[in-house]
Amino acid sequence: MSTPEPCPGGTWTSPVMMGIVPVKRDNAQAGADGFVRVDRDYVAQAAELARAGGCKHFVLQSSRGANAQSRFLYLRVKGEVENLVQAVGFDRCTILRPAVLLCKRQESRPTEWIAQQFLGVVARVFPTAYSVPVETVARAMVACVLQPGEEKVKVLENGAIHELGKAVPQQGT
Repeated sequence: MSTPEPCPGGTWTSPVMMGIVPVKRDNAQAGADGFVRVDRDYVAQAAELARAGGCKHFVLQSSRGANAQSRFLYLRVKGEVENLVQAVGFDRCTILRPAVLLCKRQESRPTEWIAQQFLGVVARVFPTAYSVPVETVARAMVACVLQPGEEKVKVLENGAIHELGKAVPQQGT
């Protein structure tokens, strides 16, 4: 690990204070083994490397319903990675559990597109119930890093993600 460098004004900073791991994969291309490798194994390894590098606060995007005991692969893997990241021993760990992510994709996923269109309409009536725009999740991740916290592990469900996402200004505002 490198020696910390002084900031202007003479204060010292740690090389790695917080970690956020973005994950991109395509379930259809990767299959179940690829999904487990990317969403659990790679994220757990990134957390271990971040901690070894001096990371104090790790932010993990998981999923609503994550549960290591679930019969559903997706929710089980998300619950398993939550447990693995917590076991690394960060000073702080924030876990975001968003509902369905609303986003524009480059690849074609007709079923997901239909679901997002429906949930987009539902979101106008129940904005925090079933979905969240990916931009809101990203702003919430930044906000949780910027806000001081006492809890060793903090889990944010979809409604809290919406609220925290409002704490960081959107581009152009």
